[in-house]
Amino acid sequence: MDLRIEKTERGIKNAFIELRSRKPLEKITVKELCESARINKSTFYAHYKDTIDLWESFQRDFLNQLIHFTNKHQEELLVNKIDLLLNKTMDILKNDFETYNVLANQDFSFYFYHDIKRVILESLIKEYSVSEEVQRSLNIYIGGFIMLLREWLENPNFESMEEYTKTLSRLIHQGIII
Repeated sequence: MDLRIEKTERGIKNAFIELRSRKPLEKITVKELCESARINKSTFYAHYKDTIDLWESFQRDFLNQLIHFTNKHQEELLVNKIDLLLNKTMDILKNDFETYNVLANQDFSFYFYHDIKRVILESLIKEYSVSEEVQRSLNIYIGGFIMLLREWLENPNFESMEEYTKTLSRLIHQGIII
C-alpha cells in the first residue's frame, strides 16, 4: 500500500479513537473527524463511506489479520493450532490494546466477537476433519475464550488474560475439552 494512503488512514483512525474515547459513535460527525485528523471531507470519503464504515474497518482489519495468520500457519495437531490461534488473537489485541479497549468499552459490536469465534472455528473445521462432537466442543471452548476476551477488553483490571490462555491451553492438552 502507498505510504501516503497508509499515513492518511492511520491519521483518520487515530482521530476516530480519540473522539470515541470521549463520545459515542452516533455523536461523531465526519466534519469533526476531518478537523481532528486535519484532512478534508473528500479525503475521508475516498477511504470510508461514513463513520460506521470506519468503525467497522477496525473489525475487518482484526479479522483479516487473524485469517491471514490462520492460512499462513499449518499445524499437524489440532490442539497446537488452537493454541496458536488463541495466542495470535491475544497478540493482535495486546499490540493495540488501547484502541480495542476504547472500542470495547464504547459499544463494540456483539457481532465482532461472534465473527472472531466464527473465523477461528471455520479455520479449525476446514483444516482438520473433525466430528460433530469435536465441533461442539470447539464451539464451547472458543466461545468461553471469546467471553473471557470480551471481559478482558472491557475491564483492564480483570485478571491476566495470559493466565486464562495458559489454563485453557492446559485443559485442551490434557484432553478435557477435546
